[in-house]
Amino acid sequence: MATGSSRLVPLTACLAIALLTGACGTPSPDPPVEQSASGPGASDAGSADASGTPRPSAAPRVLGPASADLRDVDRANAPAPGDFVRFGARGEATATSTVWGTVRVRRGTTVLYGDTDGDHRDEAAVYVGCDDNGATQNTQIAAGYVVYTHAGDDLAVLGSITPQQDGEYLTALTGAEFAPGRITVHEKWYRTNDAHCCPSGDAVTVWTREGDRLTAGVPRITS
Repeated sequence: MATGSSRLVPLTACLAIALLTGACGTPSPDPPVEQSASGPGASDAGSADASGTPRPSAAPRVLGPASADLRDVDRANAPAPGDFVRFGARGEATATSTVWGTVRVRRGTTVLYGDTDGDHRDEAAVYVGCDDNGATQNTQIAAGYVVYTHAGDDLAVLGSITPQQDGEYLTALTGAEFAPGRITVHEKWYRTNDAHCCPSGDAVTVWTREGDRLTAGVPRITS
């Protein structure tokens, strides 16, 4: 599975889940960041016209001052909304879900960078996911990329990217490429007879950026 940040902001569990599917919701979080809209769009994931029916868009959620290059953001000292739980040295935290009980929230170790709005400053995509910490065979509950951007001189959350291709189990995210106005996301999905360890399907989904809104196109199966 693709990974997220070892150098970016230390996300709290409530932020991570508000941005993703809400499946691992935690009690009394800060006001949630709006999840990116998804819906029907162009059938060709390589098309710049891949778009859906978006929700009303608000400005990105500002977290605090940031350096001009997001690669230089110090994750240990960067502010984060919520203050509900913070990741430890291994990039993991435990939280209590109203749906699943005790869950493990994980942050990845690699940040994906690219410029989508032409301001010559890269955005950053960070993998965040949660699982039931081995309580059941279906351990993975939610997964996605949290996308960071600049709001003036501040660090802000632009939105979230979640798997779009349906499968027998939760679809994995395996990478992304940034381009003007879009982020092309690679997904690994489970066919009916796939073992839990080994999804065999590949798909790509183009997420378009219009202003401060990310919108998912229709996933295109590539294998």
